[in-house]
Amino acid sequence: MKRFFTLFAISAFTCIGIASAQATVESATPQEQVTFANEVKTEKDAPAFSSEAQIKAEKAALRKERNTIEFNATLNGSLAHFNDKWLAVNGNTNSLTGIGNILFTHAYTKGKFTIGTKVTGKLGYSYNFTSDESASTISKSQDEWFIQTSPAYIISKSWNVGGSVSLRSQFANGWNSTDKAVRKRTSAGFAPAYLTLAVGVTYVCPDKKFPIKINLAPISMNATYVTNKSVRDFYFAEKFGADTDPSTLTPDQRNTPYVYGLTLHNGIQRYEGGSSIQVDFDKTFGKKGVFRYRTTLYSFYGWINEVAQQQNHKKTGIIYESIAPTVRWENTIDIKATKYISTLFYFQLYYNKAQNKSIQTQTVLGVGLAYTFKNK
Repeated sequence: MKRFFTLFAISAFTCIGIASAQATVESATPQEQVTFANEVKTEKDAPAFSSEAQIKAEKAALRKERNTIEFNATLNGSLAHFNDKWLAVNGNTNSLTGIGNILFTHAYTKGKFTIGTKVTGKLGYSYNFTSDESASTISKSQDEWFIQTSPAYIISKSWNVGGSVSLRSQFANGWNSTDKAVRKRTSAGFAPAYLTLAVGVTYVCPDKKFPIKINLAPISMNATYVTNKSVRDFYFAEKFGADTDPSTLTPDQRNTPYVYGLTLHNGIQRYEGGSSIQVDFDKTFGKKGVFRYRTTLYSFYGWINEVAQQQNHKKTGIIYESIAPTVRWENTIDIKATKYISTLFYFQLYYNKAQNKSIQTQTVLGVGLAYTFKNK
């Protein structure tokens, strides 16, 4: 019994010691707080990163949105051949004609600011051949280049305010004869050349089915240049005689137009101030653009010079020719048989009393190759 009591006492003491030791360890070591760290990065913490391809694509889309480009080139030709019997009766000429045309237009728009650029060029030659090759001749059938730029500010859906600058001349020399031994130069680069400046308002039809533009310029300027001396000398001889001394001419004769509207008093350039109007229409018909009609009507009246001449006449008594409006009307019809073959019809009416008192016209019909590029 004592033995059993002794074992019980030892067991109880051991249990109390273990419990005391556990309590001591828990109280000596403080309990740690569990925390959670947020390591998920937000957009503010994200590193700056952009795709180069994406930037290029955005810039390309912006350029296409702001810029409208068109390029059109045609090469037309015609051949006329008659046998000797036909030539003996009718007197026709065997000929081979080639004409090249280019058209480039560019329109840039950013907000309410817009600027349009137009470049045209045409050059054609005819080879007139006979059985005797020495008698064959080459003559120019068409020759002109034209550049125009028109900055404007959009003030409403249909009206712009701005101006335009245009320059027109030719590529090659023109001659009065095909005989190289006696021919005289009648035209050349910048002989003549025409510079126009205009400031005013432009009406743009809001209906895209009727794309007409009308520019009204109450203040405009028209300048004519004849910089080639050979051209001036030829027309001087035609007007006053080859042996005439310019110093012997009267004041009235010195103020008489003799070369593309210029006088001896003007020298190589003439400036006129007045007003102008220009109407443009460019319409493509059909989903595939098989038929296209373009027309431009330009008219200028130098009323400022007219007033100045009348005042000068009262003071000096010098007689001046009355200034008449200058009219230039161009019409172009493109008919596409296929993507690369087209027919072109061109008609121009031109009236400039200072240059020629009669109305001048030209008509061209050709069939040939065509290439067109548009970015929209």
